[in-house]
Amino acid sequence: MSTPRTVLLTGASGVVGRSLLRENTGPTDGREAAGLRIIAASHSAPAPEAERSVPCDVTAERFGLDEESYAALAGEVDVVIHSAGLTEWGLPAERYQPINIEGTRRVVEFAERAGAVVHFMSTAFVAALADTAPLPLGEGNVCRNYIESKHRAEELLRASGVAHTVFRPTNLVGDSVTGWTSQGQIVQLMSDWIGRGRAPFVPAHTGIRMDFVPQDLLSKAVLRAIQLGDDQGEFWVTYGAEAMDVAACLQVVVKHAAARGRDLSLPPVVDPASLDPAELARMAPMTRSYLSVLRDVSEVTACSGGVLPTSMPELRERYGVPQVADTTAYLRSLEYATAHLS
Repeated sequence: MSTPRTVLLTGASGVVGRSLLRENTGPTDGREAAGLRIIAASHSAPAPEAERSVPCDVTAERFGLDEESYAALAGEVDVVIHSAGLTEWGLPAERYQPINIEGTRRVVEFAERAGAVVHFMSTAFVAALADTAPLPLGEGNVCRNYIESKHRAEELLRASGVAHTVFRPTNLVGDSVTGWTSQGQIVQLMSDWIGRGRAPFVPAHTGIRMDFVPQDLLSKAVLRAIQLGDDQGEFWVTYGAEAMDVAACLQVVVKHAAARGRDLSLPPVVDPASLDPAELARMAPMTRSYLSVLRDVSEVTACSGGVLPTSMPELRERYGVPQVADTTAYLRSLEYATAHLS
């Protein structure tokens, strides 16, 4: 199919947005660029990689534009990549409503006006809320309100009748080749904490996989879907059964620590069910917080069956997503974070 004329990218200044822009114009390592015409919908921060930007507030009617400007934008756009969203965990449910849910509703309105296809960036963690989930996700889980907001946004899209795809990435790490990322995320933050020897133990359910995906794999899949004119499908951007286990993940942290001159002893892995709340309460606030997040993320994976659903074979075959060892990409991401994000 012919390449769509123009793409509107929401969340252009975020981790996913900037990765998409970088992948579209071609990173410095010589990889082929997608070459689509992308308009960055900018709100609170600019996207340095954007060749063209328009001021947009996806939570507002007509994106905060006057009718003439909104109509002109709708008349130009063929495709929307909806990446804008609040991704921070642990916030009250009402904090996610304006952008994650109502923002998606505004994107639907725009897509209807423009006759555009929507490619929505969700999360693989919605698997924990499936009717078939082997365990119920705890009401107090730090990720729950965020996951529910993404789940509701997916339902809104399905009910709208707008042509769309849903991409569900797991936790993202840096570029698979360079380790580059526009900003640190939870994986790098937690890994640095463990790598400094500050974790008394690592709470993890037996048999779970530590599923991290390089951000450029997601970007390649989304941009290729646009190039092919795809307007339907749900894709789990995860490694699934290929993902490293907890022991392999910790070995990467130990290897990274050694390269920095640290002799790190592996922290023991502990079943979260055995944790004593009173013992946790006696720990330093930061230690308690980090361990609680690790425990809750492990619970999300356990509620997803221990291994996240995956579409990786299809993504490789249809969209040309490269086969990259997750341990290699993880290490490169840690190296980049140490050199550039500390």
